[in-house]
Amino acid sequence: MHEIFAKLEEVLRQEHRLAGRLLDAARQQNAALRRNDLAGLNEALAQMEEAGSKLQEAEQLRRDVLDRLAGEFALPPGAVLSDIAERAPGEMSSRLLSLGRKLRQLLEELQEVVRTNNLLSHNALRFNEAVLGLFRRAGGAATYGQNGRVQDSGKLLSTLNKSV
Repeated sequence: MHEIFAKLEEVLRQEHRLAGRLLDAARQQNAALRRNDLAGLNEALAQMEEAGSKLQEAEQLRRDVLDRLAGEFALPPGAVLSDIAERAPGEMSSRLLSLGRKLRQLLEELQEVVRTNNLLSHNALRFNEAVLGLFRRAGGAATYGQNGRVQDSGKLLSTLNKSV
């Protein structure tokens, strides 16, 4: 029985490490968004995808271990960590609960950084749309037609105040 609790502790530590890597990558993404650094943004996204997929695998493993322990203690499937940790031997109970709290805190911080990154991304998109709007021809005609060729309506694109 001790081995399965040790496996749970190991998986929780792994999840904590991966969540930390994901948070670091989200912070890098935030910095890249603030600097308009496309290369940095792509690098951060790649790191986030890698850490995120590994975190999903570790989470599934944790669920499997929790379900196995729930079966051992005649608890319903899907029992939460706190229900199982209280049945752990000795000091392992407090270690498991502590790891669970630390993991939850990391994930909450990650959610906040991701929320901020989403706002920054949407603001950048709105800015880009506004700049593109400056280059559209009068009457809403696009600079390029659907065939990919420049459409010339003969009108000058007036973006400057020439009266000055």
